[in-house]
Amino acid sequence: MIKSKISVAVLFLLCLCWLPTLSLAKGKSHFTVEDSQYGTRLVKWEGKDSVVDFNNIQELKDVKVIGEMAFEMNKYIKQVILPDNLLIIEKRAFNTCENLQTVKMPNTVRYIGNSAFNMDHQLELSVLPDSLQEIGEWTFWDCNKVCISVIPEHVSKIGRQAFTCCEGIKALVFKNQLEVINDRAFSGCKNLERIVFPNNLREISDFAFARCINLKGINLPASLQKIGYRAFGNCESLLFVKYNSNPKVDSSAFMNCPISQEK
Repeated sequence: MIKSKISVAVLFLLCLCWLPTLSLAKGKSHFTVEDSQYGTRLVKWEGKDSVVDFNNIQELKDVKVIGEMAFEMNKYIKQVILPDNLLIIEKRAFNTCENLQTVKMPNTVRYIGNSAFNMDHQLELSVLPDSLQEIGEWTFWDCNKVCISVIPEHVSKIGRQAFTCCEGIKALVFKNQLEVINDRAFSGCKNLERIVFPNNLREISDFAFARCINLKGINLPASLQKIGYRAFGNCESLLFVKYNSNPKVDSSAFMNCPISQEK
């Protein structure tokens, strides 16, 4: 009798240990979810579906977090519709998804982590959610079809190399929350022609816009205090720079730029 009671107790404890993580199959789609401090978190997606619509899967429609490496190197997905109340996309969530073409993000996403969409060469993304507050490092690195034109107003940080070699970007309008544009954030955006900087920008860091070869002119805000090493290096079409303050400018900030007019 005592052994029987002990066995039941042990079995109960084992069940409790397994409770937070749930592995499910939905047709051909296989995934694992767990509880987190923000709500339901997708741990891993292992399906072979080309289209993944979270809102059509009962167990995934309330997901708040796409976990680290959840879809990393998935070669099957082409289209993803994220859940309506998603908050966080963790680092490397969709890293190197070679066939991913479209991602629909709700206007609830606050954070996109490091390398979240790194090297997704087929990804065509034109709009970031208005709710976004932070973009990590290498987030869209070498996503050459990403063509966003507006950085949402609540974004206060863009990580290093976040949009490096995003050749689809032709214009950038920064909203007024951003104070620092980090190293190489937009370097190699070779089709970028126009930038509207935020009014309270303090620093443009090293190589931030290096090799933006179609950028022709810039109007810098009065708040600007520093322009880093080769920040606009090798912008070979840059002819015009207008200053509205007296920032500290690195001697190589405009290396190999054919500037003919400064004000």
